[in-house]
Amino acid sequence: MTISRGSEAVSFGQFERRGTGKQAVLLLLYVGLEVIGLLSSVALGNQEGTLELRLDEEQPAGTIVGDISAGLPPGVTASLYFISDHDDKGVGNDLLIDETTGIIKTARRLDREERDQYSFTAVTMTGVTVQVSITVNDINDHSPAFPRAKASLKIPEHTAVGTRFSLDPASDADKDQLTTQGYVIKDGNVGQVFRLETKRAANMVLYLDLVVNGVLDREKRSSYSLLLEAFDGGNPKRTGQMTLDVLVQDVNDHAPVFNQSRYHAIISESLPQGSNILQVFASDADEGDNGLVLYEINRRQSDPDRYFVIDPRSGVITLNKPLDYEVRKVHELVVQARDNASHPEITNAFVTIHVRDYNDNQPTMTIIFLSEDGSPRISEGAQPGQYVARISVSDPDYGEYSNVNVSLEGGDGKFALTTKDSIIYLIYVDQVLDREERDSYELRVLATDAGTPPLRAESSFTIQVMDINDNPPLFDQQAYKQTIPEVVYPGSFVLQVTARDKDTGPNGEVRYSLLPDAGAHSNWFTIDPVTGIITTALQLDYESDPRPRVTVVATDSGRPPLSSTAVVEINLQDINDNAPVFSSAHYNVSIKENTASGTCFLEVRI
Repeated sequence: MTISRGSEAVSFGQFERRGTGKQAVLLLLYVGLEVIGLLSSVALGNQEGTLELRLDEEQPAGTIVGDISAGLPPGVTASLYFISDHDDKGVGNDLLIDETTGIIKTARRLDREERDQYSFTAVTMTGVTVQVSITVNDINDHSPAFPRAKASLKIPEHTAVGTRFSLDPASDADKDQLTTQGYVIKDGNVGQVFRLETKRAANMVLYLDLVVNGVLDREKRSSYSLLLEAFDGGNPKRTGQMTLDVLVQDVNDHAPVFNQSRYHAIISESLPQGSNILQVFASDADEGDNGLVLYEINRRQSDPDRYFVIDPRSGVITLNKPLDYEVRKVHELVVQARDNASHPEITNAFVTIHVRDYNDNQPTMTIIFLSEDGSPRISEGAQPGQYVARISVSDPDYGEYSNVNVSLEGGDGKFALTTKDSIIYLIYVDQVLDREERDSYELRVLATDAGTPPLRAESSFTIQVMDINDNPPLFDQQAYKQTIPEVVYPGSFVLQVTARDKDTGPNGEVRYSLLPDAGAHSNWFTIDPVTGIITTALQLDYESDPRPRVTVVATDSGRPPLSSTAVVEINLQDINDNAPVFSSAHYNVSIKENTASGTCFLEVRI
């Protein structure tokens, strides 16, 4: 049934009957009373009221929310309400509304996370409407929850401090201050090597980063079990926890380490091929392939004839082919231990193998030069005490004849010899070297046994002294002078300066330049950086500066470069390139008549 009220049509189907019994009768009466109410509203004018109510979520069923009559306009009362909620089924399911008293109660526990707003219209018998809105307030009924109770993260050791790793944030169904507000590491952060940083996104999610706060070293600690806790802004706070297992991944930051730096063995020249001689051993603190040690003999520095082989896994050195004492008495092996990483670390150890014979033979010695390329060279910047070469000596004889005396000849006192065990000798720098004074030295090493007559071995070699950039370029003159006319074309030759550097190679390559602020008119000139030829760059002017000067810089190509300066003074010859100019373009003077002859009546200046 529909009744027109002014321009508004009201359908009784809009109103839903609540309850049974008395309320059913009241609804039947409404059919007749509505007509009266509509007529009254026409006479009184449409009246509306609003009512805004709030209650906390999770209140028990039957909790009073409010009274509709509180939203009636002033002076209006009602004894019966009709509720319109045909577009909002939640009102009927979640709220109990007494149409007689207007009291609103909860029909069940309300959950803001399911629904936070209710609204409906209440109409009195006289046609007054009240727009009722109910807001469900959030309470701290949810704890922050991580997506997983346990997670793992792999971080390489020695990761730079400040590196970030994003973690899945905790979620909290509450809102505003009651949602997740921060994170802390509750336990497991040994050495405080981690910290947490957060950032609030536009969607109000508090994102989480794990930040490296200290040096990670897998060999000291390979894993961390961090207990992360998220907390909200409630009082008291609600929290959620997650265990984060951080696994420190190994990087190849350790080289293999031999259990001794030098190994010795004495074997007979009659030892059968394939016999084991000795075993070397090295360990590596890394793990996996980074810690797997493999052995090999450095053939470039030792045993090029392959008298010996080594098992790459066990480190056992085996005789590979028959020995001949008369050919070679001592074998110096450089054994390398390398790990199995993609970029392996390598460590060397020395193995000295003496071949024994019962015959009287001369001493033997092996010289290993300690330069980077294994050649006999030393930097002129080497300090006294720096080693140049390593010499191992031996004599296969026994008893008193096995004592070997080693001596060094040549070198003009710049080099000396030392030993601790009379087996390994070291040649070292004894005095400061200067390549510009002398660039090579002839040395001879003598090893003499105690036999009668004594036998000896000797080795001669030349030590090359390598240059360092220790000399700046020096000019032939500290001051140069030149005289030229002021009228020359730009590009005209002025003079050539020369600087020489005692160093060699790039350290001795000289380039020339002019100091830009050397003089007010230094821009009049330019210099060729290679030849040192100074030419004019602009038109010269004697009247502006009759004696311009420039400062020339000679710089070598060393690292760091060295330089020196020289001053060039240039005298300009004046050329008659300016006409006389009167001090005034026009002169006006008066003179009295009868002025005596010879009287000066005007002076002009130019």
